Amino acid sequence: MFAASHSSKEDEESLLPNSSEKTLNTDRASRWTDNFPSFSPRAAGSQCLAFMRPSFLRKTSRASEGPDNPEAMPRKRISTEYLDGVRGVASLIVFVLHWTHTPYPSINSGWGYDEATTSFWLLPFVRVIYSGAAMVSVFFVVSGFVLSHRFIQRMHRQEHEELFSGLTSLTFRRPIRLFLPAFASSTIAFICACIGIISIPDKVDHKPFEHGLSAYVGYLDMESNPWTWDIDYSGFYNPQLWSIAVEYRGSMIIFLLLVGLAKTRTAVRLAVETLLTVHCFAHKRWDVALFIAGMFLAELEVLLEKPKNPLRRKLVDVLLILIMVLGLFLIGYPRDHSTKTPFYIWSKYVWPFTAYRRRFWLAIGALLFVGPMAFLPSVQSFFLTRPARYLGRISFALYLVHGLGNRTIGTWLIHGCWRYIGKEGSWPYAISFIVSSTLYFPIVIWASDMFWRGIDAPLTNFARSLEKMCAARKDVR
Repeated sequence: MFAASHSSKEDEESLLPNSSEKTLNTDRASRWTDNFPSFSPRAAGSQCLAFMRPSFLRKTSRASEGPDNPEAMPRKRISTEYLDGVRGVASLIVFVLHWTHTPYPSINSGWGYDEATTSFWLLPFVRVIYSGAAMVSVFFVVSGFVLSHRFIQRMHRQEHEELFSGLTSLTFRRPIRLFLPAFASSTIAFICACIGIISIPDKVDHKPFEHGLSAYVGYLDMESNPWTWDIDYSGFYNPQLWSIAVEYRGSMIIFLLLVGLAKTRTAVRLAVETLLTVHCFAHKRWDVALFIAGMFLAELEVLLEKPKNPLRRKLVDVLLILIMVLGLFLIGYPRDHSTKTPFYIWSKYVWPFTAYRRRFWLAIGALLFVGPMAFLPSVQSFFLTRPARYLGRISFALYLVHGLGNRTIGTWLIHGCWRYIGKEGSWPYAISFIVSSTLYFPIVIWASDMFWRGIDAPLTNFARSLEKMCAARKDVR
């Protein structure tokens, strides 16, 4: 039923960075198993301290770094490695938004809406650093691209047996890889609520709320429910995880399209993907449209090549960069008062004419930003730097962890800074925010690193092991 093993490139799942199994698993497992027979408090303490050491401070050989080491293996033109970096930077921007918008709610408005919104930080392009809503759109485009890229390559090579084998494996593991880490993060939040670390509100999503086991189970059900098109909920325990079920649904739509279009001609696939993308946008299903558009971009990346003529190549590069710049401009589309903001007032006169316009333009911005990257190695190189690649490795963990961190350590730090530095006046307020952010950001990165190594990576390996356990032998039906 399932292939016994798969290339690590086939594990490039959106929101779920590649886990270097040898580095994360074998090394750590051997240390634990070696010490288990001679267990002692000192050994346990040393193991805990070793685990708490961030991964970027660990000494690893170049050979052991596997696919996460940029020098360990040659990069190919068709590689999607840079998208790990894109995903990591996007996850960081989501965190920045959720951390910033409470002390500075004005970031939800565009520059020039009124006299109080003329800050430099509200200008287009500048506001990209906290445009977290747009980064969710980037996640979905990256998902569609990465989930389909390897299989589209196999379609072009007529490797249908390998295609279906890899696709069944990915389909089997996808819910495990998405939902179990999210459940673990939500369980930690539930425990924190039980012991009083986070305060419990009277209402959630404008409805009466009573914390307890039934509320927790109900949240897990809501968090993993791909059957509703209503994505306006947030929940209490991990509000930002509304996107996990949407991610799963979009993944399944991509897998269905890959199966249905596997043996069709390239022109047919492109036509179907285009029509479905337009259809989804027209029916306000911007999330599904982004997944399918990502698949369309992957098809173009496999199919097209840049012109060999140097002058034409430069012209193409300039055009692609201009498209990316336009994408960055749209990514900064403000949440509040967009049609009264000088730089975005034009959207009032362009379809769509409802509140859907924000999601629509953020989606278009994400497409225009991510799409050209496939043909711009110079831009890809930024997302292949060590910091970006590290953020890519912990991106899913950062997405899962930062919400609880904001409500606990982050809140304690900023309130402490307000108490000792002050918050009366713009300068004391800003200094308090800067100091608390400087102290808090490394803590969140560290917690995400531990969550990645302690929960996310082991669950990746659990998914692979479960797949092997459930696989039918060739001689058994």
